[in-house]
Amino acid sequence: MRTEDLTHYRYGRVSVIGLSLIAVVASAFAWFGLPSRIFTPDDPVTLRLAAYEGDVGALNWIAQDRGFFQRAGINVVIKGYNSGNAAIEAMRAGEVDVATAADLVVAKRSFDETDLRIVADICRYWNKGMIGRRDHGVTNPAALRGKRIGVPATSSAEHNLMVFLALHEISTSDVTIVDLQPAQLVEAIAGGSIDAAIVWQPHVLAIERRLGANAVTLMEGGTEAHLLLVTREATLSAQPAGLTGLLKGVVQADTWVADHPDLAKAWLANRFALTQDYLEVIWPRMQLAVSLPQEILAAMDSEARWIAKTYHKDTTPVFTETVHAALLMAVKPSAVTVFTK
Repeated sequence: MRTEDLTHYRYGRVSVIGLSLIAVVASAFAWFGLPSRIFTPDDPVTLRLAAYEGDVGALNWIAQDRGFFQRAGINVVIKGYNSGNAAIEAMRAGEVDVATAADLVVAKRSFDETDLRIVADICRYWNKGMIGRRDHGVTNPAALRGKRIGVPATSSAEHNLMVFLALHEISTSDVTIVDLQPAQLVEAIAGGSIDAAIVWQPHVLAIERRLGANAVTLMEGGTEAHLLLVTREATLSAQPAGLTGLLKGVVQADTWVADHPDLAKAWLANRFALTQDYLEVIWPRMQLAVSLPQEILAAMDSEARWIAKTYHKDTTPVFTETVHAALLMAVKPSAVTVFTK
């Protein structure tokens, strides 16, 4: 064989082997659900996300674990938080670019942080519960008069409590409201120092387990809540491509959940160490889907009026300016039903 023929043969063989290896790697990525796009150090789009590390925040973690962010052309660095307030604090401190938080948290912070911008709702959920002690005479809502009710102050649970009392024509002066954090609530009602408690899951289930037959369910689900993707006006202007990639990733996660509900439930249980009984409670009470519904504005307006009254604020935020629908409209127009300026 001539030298030039041998050279062509060798390079041709190397090329075939190389292509074969690429095909094998690509197949492996597809089979295991790993990212089909491999990043290099030259990739410019990186976004830092402070995400709620729990059931209702699942879409962010699914998008990360299954490679949907990478396929959308973005590198998302996620840090988990146990509350929306802590996540927004991290964003305010410059540690992250985007945060997840419940609508009430965003409504409250918007009084002072006028540059907050909502780009999507990634979960609608009903995870509150109110439990009374049967042996303390709390067998129905009317029996709450004169009782001690535990609730985390200025939280979505407290807002639910105000709505609940109003619906049953009970004045706040008719009850004693005790400010306790969720874990404290479980111990307080189990120990009998309070007569009833209102809080979110999984603490509701923990209370029911501790009280057993002595637990009386006064409210299940509560008002609708929204877990929002929130950024700042400066980030919105500086990183539109990154935010668009983030939305594309969570939309892919949304589609995966809708197409594979059983796999999604199994993933949820494994990722967040959820017990089967808790999963059966929470799964029907949350919608892991990307949207921007009109209900966000109605909910936040109601919450802002309550916050203004509670904390003696003279004005309330204009939430039509807080919601920024353009990015999600470009990614998934059908998900946007909110009317903004």
